[in-house]
Amino acid sequence: MTPSPCTTVRPRGAAMFVVLGLLTLALPAFAGGRYYNHSGSIETSHPNWMNAFPDSTSLASMSLPGTHDTMAFTNAGGDLTQTQSLNLRAQLDAGLRALDIRCRHIDDAFTIHHGVVYLNVNFTDVLTTAVQFLNANPRETLVMRVKKEHTEENVTRSFAQTFEWYRNQPAFNPYIWRGNWVPTLGEVRGKIVILDDFSGGTYGIPWSSLALQDDWTVPTIFDIDDKWNKVRAHLDATNTGSPSTLYVNFLSGSSAGAYPNAVAGGVGATRGVNDFAIDYLVGAHVQRAGILMMDFPGAGLIDAILALNYRMLPASSSLPADLSTIFRNISYTLGGDAESRWYGIRDFIHNAAPGRNWHFMALKQSWGAWMHYDGTFLQSDAMDGYTHLAFTSRTVTSAVSKSALESYVNGQLSSLSGNTADRATQLFNRVKARYPFQSWSVVVKQAPGGLSNWAYADYGKAAKLTLGDYTYAVQGYSAQDGVYLYEHANFEGNVVRLTSSVGRLGDLGFNDILSSIDIIGPYVGTFCEHIDLTGRCFSTSQAVSNVGNVAGGPWNDVVSSVGVSIR
Repeated sequence: MTPSPCTTVRPRGAAMFVVLGLLTLALPAFAGGRYYNHSGSIETSHPNWMNAFPDSTSLASMSLPGTHDTMAFTNAGGDLTQTQSLNLRAQLDAGLRALDIRCRHIDDAFTIHHGVVYLNVNFTDVLTTAVQFLNANPRETLVMRVKKEHTEENVTRSFAQTFEWYRNQPAFNPYIWRGNWVPTLGEVRGKIVILDDFSGGTYGIPWSSLALQDDWTVPTIFDIDDKWNKVRAHLDATNTGSPSTLYVNFLSGSSAGAYPNAVAGGVGATRGVNDFAIDYLVGAHVQRAGILMMDFPGAGLIDAILALNYRMLPASSSLPADLSTIFRNISYTLGGDAESRWYGIRDFIHNAAPGRNWHFMALKQSWGAWMHYDGTFLQSDAMDGYTHLAFTSRTVTSAVSKSALESYVNGQLSSLSGNTADRATQLFNRVKARYPFQSWSVVVKQAPGGLSNWAYADYGKAAKLTLGDYTYAVQGYSAQDGVYLYEHANFEGNVVRLTSSVGRLGDLGFNDILSSIDIIGPYVGTFCEHIDLTGRCFSTSQAVSNVGNVAGGPWNDVVSSVGVSIR
């Protein structure tokens, strides 16, 4: 999908982490961005997503999207046997990492089947594509179930011996891992981990050792919800199960009364398993999904699974750029009014990337915004008139009181002009110039307002004011370290930030008006009644809501100089 130019986020002043969100236009919400995909392309791309995770990460701790009957991506046997729409390389580039490869043993070689149907591809083709992908993305890992399928014909050796022959070929041997335990990523980067589902020896992780759900019979479309209940129960078991156990969960199912595309995507008002699954995952019901084998997975479903892995990254680390694609795709799952959508993105992001200072917004046209962010900025496509935003800040601490901010903003509103984007730009620049010591976001919403049309979090120190058809929301956060002086008690009124000593507060217009102090970071302030740090003084490294209560006073409205030091 090509976004409207009006929804573009344009970085300005990269060192300051500034972005501009402009007036949004409604774009259609395509189902392909959600749970089901039955086309030759897909709206997501994650060819090297495993690179973000340390070598010590256990494969069992990860959530891996995979495909059931991976190579059944053509209509060779009709709708009853087709389970995918993407060829193998397209699946891997999209981020799928678990493959279900079913081999018929014939003429001492492997052809790839779905039941009796030959899929016009051979095991050599599968391995060649896998190797090409791993050469291009050497820090990725593929998990490959190898299963004996259909009947043998014209063979002189066992299935296991033929598998070993493939494994020993010079073109494939370096890429096939030979362990039989659940490895770490560091052990298997650039390699294929075999899930050994055939007799005759141990050639990978034994299929029998897995915690498995593969109840694939779905008699009619009216039994799809029963299949989903089994998938959900296994998701719950995976979430709470042993961290060293590899869980595999098949979302797929079929019968003569319910073809794979119907079970995955639904029919009419009957929901498919993929639809149930994406809502469950985006709804933050699990933290680990294990290996999910799917038919016709859509971009949003793949991305909802991948997102669960990010919760394993330290909160202090940078989030991968892939999260931007994930956020856009999962946003198609959200519905309802702005308030409902706000809760939806909040629950998803807090589950996927906890421990960070996230800000969330759900905005319906017409709106404009300027905002600082520190680290990650996410924006959805416009859908049903709504745009969803999420961004991080260093802290949620504001050094400007709510009343002082409201007073300042209220004095600016009558002089703002233009559309919502123009007004947001003007107000942001003024607030930033007035209070340059912290970060700001400004959102301007044109009527109608209310929780049906916009929702955001203000963290307690924000101004929300209306004049005419426009409502203005101003939020402050990420206050810089320093010694903050306030003219009124309880951190109210005019505020000045200091990072070095000031011998004459009169030069700052602050002589004899100090009533409260806030200290952020490793600072110590020494406050004296006369200029040049003379007369009576007191020192503190902590906030003081009313200097009149400090021993040795009176101190209220008598301080004329301040010494600032690092403790």
